[in-house]
This record gives sequence, C-alpha cells and structure tokens, in this order.
Amino acid sequence: MGTRTAAALTAITLSGCAAATPPSAALPSTTPARPSTTPALPSTTPALPFNSVPTGPPPGLTKPVKPPKTPTDVIQSPGWTEGYVLRGGSGPCYGLLDMDGFPYAMYSDTGTALKKGDHVRVRVVPATLRIYCGEGTPVRMEAVEHVS
Repeated sequence: MGTRTAAALTAITLSGCAAATPPSAALPSTTPARPSTTPALPSTTPALPFNSVPTGPPPGLTKPVKPPKTPTDVIQSPGWTEGYVLRGGSGPCYGLLDMDGFPYAMYSDTGTALKKGDHVRVRVVPATLRIYCGEGTPVRMEAVEHVS
C-alpha cells in the first residue's frame, strides 16, 4: 500500500505540470507594448553580496576626544568675594564662607590676622601650591578688607 500511495502522488504531481495552454495564450498580442514613462533610477549603493564586509568605520563609532591642552582642574579666579571668616588666626590658612554659601579654603603667607565671624571682602586667585587648608575650594588670598 505504501508504493501505491507514492505512485499516486507522483502521478498527481506530474499531471499538474502538463496542463494544456488555451489557444488564445499561444497567439502573440496584437497591441504594441508601451515603453515605460518613468525612467529607472540608478541605485545609490551598489548591491553587495550577502556575505561581504562593509567598508568604512562601523556605525556609531567616533574619533576619540583629544586630551585638553590646558589643565582642567584649575579653578577660575572669582576675583573679589565677600563673606564671613569660618577659620581665623594669623595664617597661613583661613576658611571663608561667601554670601552664596560657597566655602573657600584660603592660603596666605602675609600673616594677616582674621577672627572667626569677621565680615570681610577678599581677593582670591586659584591656589598654585597644593596646601591643605581645610574644607572648601583651595584658593590663595591676595588682599583682604574688613566690611564691618
């Protein structure tokens, strides 16, 4: 029974391929073919084989950023600022809390006497020496004026 089924399936499959063509399909068409009105656009990228390796950098890859030419950890000079002395004495280290609540760790070798709580106006520049003067942004105190 297995061979009969296989033979029947083969016969059905082959008979489907040998279908008769109608006589109208065998005759050539009497209407002339019209040329296409839209020109074929050339492809912007040539078709590559499915297993080809693309050229150029991978998508999303950028050049690495060059290191900066100047140091980035240098604090810009705020110039003159006003605040209250947090850590006083005759130096060389002082603490200042400016009017915006920003703390400074000031260094000065002039021996200026400042008391805790003094209201002062100071000219500060970025610290060039790496001296620890407590909490706050390290700066060098160039001048000081008592406000009250």
